[in-house]
Amino acid sequence: MWLVVASTADEASVNIRDRLLDVGGWTEAGTFDGSLAWRREDRLLVTLREHHLFVDDVDRKVEAALGVRPDVVVYVSKHRAASGQDALTVHPIGNWHQADYGGRPGEVVPAAPGPMTDALRRIAEAAPRLPFTTSFEATHHGPYLQTPTFYIEVGSGEKAWRHREAAALLARVVLAASDPGDPVAVGVGGGHYVPRVTDVALARRVSFGHLVPSHALEPPDFDALTRAVDRTPGARFVYFHRKALSKPLLRDLEAFFRDRGLEPAREADFAPLPGKPQSI
Repeated sequence: MWLVVASTADEASVNIRDRLLDVGGWTEAGTFDGSLAWRREDRLLVTLREHHLFVDDVDRKVEAALGVRPDVVVYVSKHRAASGQDALTVHPIGNWHQADYGGRPGEVVPAAPGPMTDALRRIAEAAPRLPFTTSFEATHHGPYLQTPTFYIEVGSGEKAWRHREAAALLARVVLAASDPGDPVAVGVGGGHYVPRVTDVALARRVSFGHLVPSHALEPPDFDALTRAVDRTPGARFVYFHRKALSKPLLRDLEAFFRDRGLEPAREADFAPLPGKPQSI
């Protein structure tokens, strides 16, 4: 069962939630946090009153209130970028250092590599019809929970948050996404939007779990990186954006991940997706 979490404190979240309900086929599944919960096949939809970033343990709270233990949690949310670039994004959650926006310092939440990467690909396939880019974002912000989780977002400003067609696209993706069963990797290096990792995910058979940006490695918190490995289910590989990392740091990171059972991989190590070119 997938738990889909919306929040009335987030206008884009409400927009996506309403587009989910527009699809139809939902039945009432009880009450959670003062609002109706809805179920449609293997999706359970709940709405929070407080902003979702700051409500920890939603998975446990839903299980206690509704008797459902989710396998995956997906939050529908707004996205804000300093650049103002409108984008549709997905990302894992957690904090490499401080916890300025919810969650716990130095703690990452279990990732959902297959569902999250499949969501990215589905968005990218449809997004050219809309004035939005498509991208991963690196692991960041709260809340804290113990179930594999990812965020799916629309931004960057109020016009984008109210964009009905973009919200409808993300709603369809939330209902359709699944685990493609690809090899799983942790992605390391690059900026907040980890562009190289995004390109590889859209061209190759690899699902990414936690995504570590270069700025989170200044300095690296190896305890947090260990948790990122442990909380990327099925991880066998690590993919580095090599040009975004100094050679000494890259050597240290390769040794670190090998010691934890992850083999450094390059793009060519993963099979191309059907219909995609052999190289990017």
